[in-house]
Amino acid sequence: MADENYAVGTAKNYKAGEYKVHKFGGTCLATPESISAVSDIVKEQTKAGDVVVVSANGNVTNWLLALIEGGIPNGQILLDYFLDLQQGIGFDKSILERIEQDVKAIERLIDTNRYSQSEVLAHGETWSSLILSDVLNNKGKKAQAIDSCRCLKLNTETYQYPFDQHFADDALSNLYSTETDSVFIVTGFVALDSRLQKTTLGRNGSDFSATALGYLINSPSITIWTDVNGIYTADPKIIREPLLVENLTLCEAQALSELGANVLHEKTVLPLLLYKGSVNIKSFEQPDAAGTVVSQDTTPTNRVKTITFKPKLHKVCIHSIDELQARRIQKKLAEKSIASYVNGYDITQHKLTFYIEKSDVFAVTSTIKALQHYPSVLLSNMTLISLVGQNIRQDKRIIERFIRRLSTFDTQEIHYPNNSHSLSVVIDDEHAEALLRDLHTSFFYQEPTVPIVVLGYGNIGKKFVELIETGAERLGQSLNRSIQILAVANSKRYTFDPDGIELSELEQLLPKGEDNSNDQIFSWLEQYAGRELIIVDATASKSISERYRGFAENKWHIISANKIAASDKHYAREVETVLKTNRRIWKKNTTAGAGLPIQAAIKNLHESGDRIEEVSGIFSGSLSWLFSEFDGEKPFTELLKVAQDNAFTEPDPREDLSGNDVIRKIRILAQQLGFEDAPEDFEPAISEELLDGELDEFWQKESAINDYYQKLLEKAKASGGLLRYIATLSPEKLSLKLELIEQSHPFASLNPCDNVFQVISAWYKDNPLIIQGPGAGREVTAGGVLNDLCDLLRGH
Repeated sequence: MADENYAVGTAKNYKAGEYKVHKFGGTCLATPESISAVSDIVKEQTKAGDVVVVSANGNVTNWLLALIEGGIPNGQILLDYFLDLQQGIGFDKSILERIEQDVKAIERLIDTNRYSQSEVLAHGETWSSLILSDVLNNKGKKAQAIDSCRCLKLNTETYQYPFDQHFADDALSNLYSTETDSVFIVTGFVALDSRLQKTTLGRNGSDFSATALGYLINSPSITIWTDVNGIYTADPKIIREPLLVENLTLCEAQALSELGANVLHEKTVLPLLLYKGSVNIKSFEQPDAAGTVVSQDTTPTNRVKTITFKPKLHKVCIHSIDELQARRIQKKLAEKSIASYVNGYDITQHKLTFYIEKSDVFAVTSTIKALQHYPSVLLSNMTLISLVGQNIRQDKRIIERFIRRLSTFDTQEIHYPNNSHSLSVVIDDEHAEALLRDLHTSFFYQEPTVPIVVLGYGNIGKKFVELIETGAERLGQSLNRSIQILAVANSKRYTFDPDGIELSELEQLLPKGEDNSNDQIFSWLEQYAGRELIIVDATASKSISERYRGFAENKWHIISANKIAASDKHYAREVETVLKTNRRIWKKNTTAGAGLPIQAAIKNLHESGDRIEEVSGIFSGSLSWLFSEFDGEKPFTELLKVAQDNAFTEPDPREDLSGNDVIRKIRILAQQLGFEDAPEDFEPAISEELLDGELDEFWQKESAINDYYQKLLEKAKASGGLLRYIATLSPEKLSLKLELIEQSHPFASLNPCDNVFQVISAWYKDNPLIIQGPGAGREVTAGGVLNDLCDLLRGH
């Protein structure tokens, strides 16, 4: 039977509607510094008669529970903790003595197994209220510790129903008539049951106490103080920069609570359904910040306000039951304050399924078995992610975007809760955070890009990243997408960030990144297998090109400046076939012509019905520059080194002089033209013997190289001609030769570094189509890669 102090008081009038309610959680009261901050807030923002509801300090409730369950041998951890608090904040030693007495009494009760768990756990809030009231009194703010059992009594055996208003009115009238100049520091989490026995209110019970008291005294406002400044668009522990939600409607708050939101528990919202005042959620560390206001406003906003995240859930299934039995199970779980999510009864298969937290698995299975049913746990480690916003289910655009974003992830099931204010999805824990980031970017910024991985951070890769960094805002507006790079790698290191790498910090991040000396990035990327991803290959690496089929099988898009894979017609066909099956795209416009639209022009002519008969030109921007600049005044190798330093040539300039680089471009264009089976006649731009050996040996042959080209130059001058390295593609032959041409030739007057493509077709026979422009250099190639990326994203 309850203590006589809990008896119903004599009814007297008190000023209902005048006193404010403040609630402080355990984190707010965990340390001397935080208690001091809380006491300053109470001192400044309350008046006599206001109610301050407190949770137990820090981890005290968990320690008390561990003491009951045998997780800790005794209460010494509690005594040490409160001793540290007392030394830090200086509350009266008599309180510390009382805590020591209480802990010893609890230990004795547990030893004799003569205890009520509620009675033991309630001590945490009692100690907390005594400490805060003493600290306040020491600061000149009169405060009185009050046991909430004096005014909170449940109407029934469970707390799914309102508190007893008459009991509260009588008790509060008595309280306010005897204590007229104090702030009331009330214990949260604790109340009387319908039989006047002390009971606890379960998880988030202190918040429930606060909103219940706010309703019972018709408070003009309830402020819930936490360690975060209100409700955010997503969990700040996962999302780097979530936005503060300034206002929530009551419908949105209720939807949030039903989805297991930590800040607004379902019990907490129950009293608010009839409450007429305002509810503010604020940070005790930033008391002047606005926080989040929960209002009675029901005006539809038709936008997503926040995204909830409930991980580590287990799916429970009960077979062979009818709908009435299913409802009975759900009611029993609710009575035991066990939260269940994504409840669904399949009338055709006679089965009930729902998700619960891991800590509830034993209680749930035991409860269901007691009802003569046999549950099974089908899935574990699943996450429930939900969009919340007033009437969002009535907005077709929100639903379409939600479904579109989910299509890139392997989700378990989509769920439509029993209200029009939320949309939910279940996904495995491993991929849940990535989906949350994707949805958050989509609904609160721009629709997110497909994650981008940049392989190669040399001349082209570095410039590509720079173009994205400097043009981020313009690109975002143009594409209506954010551009985020997931990972960047060079041959030694790789760095990554699931939220997108901060590109301005990449120069510092990459040298400190993960080891990539053996291509370890590809093992790390396997977690994205089956998920949409864009691989940007800015290397000249054969080993990476050999991975293209694997990229395609993993359902990744490819954008390549690397020509090796694209120039191998059999391998390229294999990759294209797999990509087509997986509905993925390979963009390779920079593999021939750098930033020039030759491949696009060929495609457009084909699609419009034209027949291309021949394509010829100068396909090497590096050799275009070299032979334009080479006039005999400087040795050829000196110009070659300048070209190499400016990234006009491949890292090994022999790739250019041998013709290999151009040959790849010829083969790439030949595939697109349908000429790939034509005979090949390719000659290098230098004699074979000068190309033999290693790169160091090549540079040791400078004198011979210079003599070779000097003789060619003198021959050209003698005939009044020019040296040009010309490629020609036709159904009859694919050729490449260093030719001597006349000054009047269409390929004679080029700007240094220019590529030129001459297209002869049925429509352009007498007046060939000419495409001319820069064909080498990091800027034009990187720009071409960026154009490919934009085209891919626009067409996606």
